[in-house]
Parts: sequence; C-alpha cells; structure tokens
Amino acid sequence: MEANNSIKDYSKFYGSYAKLRKPSPIRELFKYTVDPSIISLGGGLPNPNAFPFKKITVELKDGEPLEIQGDDLSNALQYTQTYGLPKFTAWLKNLQIRNHKLPAADNKERPWNVGVTSGSQEGLALVFSSLLDQGDSIIIESPTYSGTLSILGPMGLNMAGIQVDKNGMIPSLLENVLENWDTLYPGKRFPKLIYTIPTGQNPSGCSMTVERKRTIYKLCSKYDLLILEDDPYFYLQFEMSEEDKAEGLVVEPGQPILGVSFLSMDTDQRVIRFDSLSKILSSGLRIGFVTGPFKLLEVMQNAQQASTLHASGVSQTIALSLLQKWGIDGFHQHIVKVQAFYRERRAVFLGHVETHLKGLVEYVSPSAGMFVWFRVLNTDDTYQMITSKAIEKKVVLVPGIAFDPNPEVNLVSPYVRASFSIATDEQMEEACKRFASLLQN
Repeated sequence: MEANNSIKDYSKFYGSYAKLRKPSPIRELFKYTVDPSIISLGGGLPNPNAFPFKKITVELKDGEPLEIQGDDLSNALQYTQTYGLPKFTAWLKNLQIRNHKLPAADNKERPWNVGVTSGSQEGLALVFSSLLDQGDSIIIESPTYSGTLSILGPMGLNMAGIQVDKNGMIPSLLENVLENWDTLYPGKRFPKLIYTIPTGQNPSGCSMTVERKRTIYKLCSKYDLLILEDDPYFYLQFEMSEEDKAEGLVVEPGQPILGVSFLSMDTDQRVIRFDSLSKILSSGLRIGFVTGPFKLLEVMQNAQQASTLHASGVSQTIALSLLQKWGIDGFHQHIVKVQAFYRERRAVFLGHVETHLKGLVEYVSPSAGMFVWFRVLNTDDTYQMITSKAIEKKVVLVPGIAFDPNPEVNLVSPYVRASFSIATDEQMEEACKRFASLLQN
C-alpha cells in the first residue's frame, strides 16, 4: 500500500493533558544509569542489598526451570525505564519486526517504538487520556469491548458506533459517517481516531479480512484519523478466512495463524497497536505492549511516568527469561499449541450449542478469541433475562447492552456474550442446558 498522507506533525492529535504534561526530569535521567561508567547520585533508587530476595525460580510445565538471579534479579527488583526493561523491549521489537514487517527499530524514515504496560488495558487508558478531551469524537465498533467503554464513558466523548458483521467493522457505514459527519453529528467535533479490535472481536468474535483492513486504512488516511489497533486475540486465531485465502495468504505447516495487521500496512505512521501476553502466557503477569510512532509513544510514556512509572520488573523478567529460552521460533510453536487448545474448546462448546440451543439463538462461529455472540430469538432485550433469571438458573452470561457504545440511545439489545475459555466440557453442556431451559420458559 503506497503512502498518500504520511503524518509529519502529531501534536494535532494531542489532548490537553498531553500538551501540558512534560517528561519527568528524574525519569529522563534514568536512561543514563544503564551505562556502568556513570556514577549516579540522582535517582532515589533503593539499595538492592536491603532486598530480602536471593533468587526466583519458576518451573515450567515441561519440568524445565527458569532461574532469575544476580544482575537479572537486581534489575527485576529495581526501578527501570518507563518503556520497560531494555532487554525485554529489544526482544519485543524483534518480535514486531518479524510478525508485522516493521523496519529496524532505529529506522529514521519510520521512527517507532515499543512500550511495556501493565496489561494492554493500561496502554489503552494511557493513550485515550493523552489523545482525547471532553467533547472530542471517536469512531468505535458497535458492539465493542466493555473495558474500553469503562475508560471512555466518563470522558464525555461523542462515540460514533459503526456496526460490525462477520468480517468486522463495515467500511461502507464508516465511509458514510465520515462523508456526512456534519449532517449526522451536527455541532460535534470531527473524530481524531478510530478504535478497533480486528481479531476475534470482543464480544462478536469476528475478524477483519485483509481487504477490509485495507479499505478502512485508506479511509483513515483520507480523513486523517489515527488507528488504535487493539489486538489481544491476535495469537488466538483458529483459521484463515476464505476471503484471505483468496488473497493468496497461506499458513505454513507447523506455523501459527497470524494474519495481516493494520500495523503491517501502516505507510502513513498512523497506527498505535496494543498487544497482550495475558491470553498466551499469563493474565496475572499483567504484561501488555504498545507499538507505534515514536512521537505518540513519547506521549504515552509521559502519562505512564505520572502514574505507574513502569510495568512490574519482576513480571517483565519472568516473561523475558521464558521468551529468551524459546526464541521467536519457540514462541511461535507455543502459539500453535495455544491456538489448537482454544480451537478445540470452541468446537466442544459449539457442539453443545447445536445440541441444546438450536432454534433458540443465532450466531456466527468465531474465527478467533474466546467468545460467541448469541442473538437470542423472540426477544428484543436480554438484560433482565441475564441479570436476574439466568442467575436463578445458575448460569452466567453477559447481556449485549454492556457492549453498546451508545446504550442511552439504543436502550436494549437482543444479544448475549458467552465465553468458552475456562469451563470444562461438562460445565459447557450443563450451561447450555440451563440457558436453553431459560429461553424455552
């Protein structure tokens, strides 16, 4: 894809906080402390000799130990750079170069960076707070992730919801909104950015085709929107779409299904990508990482300096020890296993759905992620059904209205979200029976 609107000045996208917030002078000095020839009397670093820890040992499921000690342990236990432990961010940069076809990290034609956050949720919160002010507008999928709505809801934004189908956000609807903004949203500010979950979309489970991503990218380039690519299920893909196969995309035997990201086609440098290790290593490690244009990552870093300082050094070091042991090829082999695991979970769950819920709900088989998005037949609103009657039946699902960016307008939803990630085979079947009983009565 040829560049046609490359961004030169990012300050037009900054919110008021980002414009006023300056880098922490103490944090800025921190990058010099990695040089062993420098004697630092500047930072308020606690002396590691006072820490009670000698070694951290983690045993993997295959019996192999990961041992963290010496300088690695000292670095894990100490304050570190806001972007993350240098060795960890270097590994992540190589991963992004491999998986998203980025240039070298020091490329002057396309300067970019990676920042580690306490889960991708923190990355989203930092970026939203840095780019958006009360009264700003944002393009967002409808439905969308309720956690994102929890961030955006209190900010006083105009959220323009664009419907999704089995292939994600519908480009024709997006184009109509952008072309006719002043008519559809009179008096509202034109949006700065678009927020999308392109893979295994939460809650719908849909995934964008490559052609649809290209179309949406071109629209964002034409109308000068940033793209926030929230992709926590990128590594939980189950199959390649027929549309992508027709594009000539193939998955090599023994390799994971990864697909083509917005980041990989970002000739304008307008994509901020959010990745997560929560679904594939551990959600409790709280490791997310944000990739994007250097200037936009600087803005995020300034916000992070004013809040958590940096993600957990211990979590970063545990993850790094494992990833260094595996290498990128070994990491990809782990992804193959994770994808196979969740593919089987999906098959088991949908088998029970077909047995017990056929004729009661409609759904599209998810191509990635952890969720099935049910349209409950013969009802317009599932809220009371799920929050009251389903609880009485001892089954928990999430009502569709929880994922609506404009619930005060739409008021009701006939959808519910079900997760197939954690329940056992027996629990899945029993849950489907209980849900069916509820719908039948």
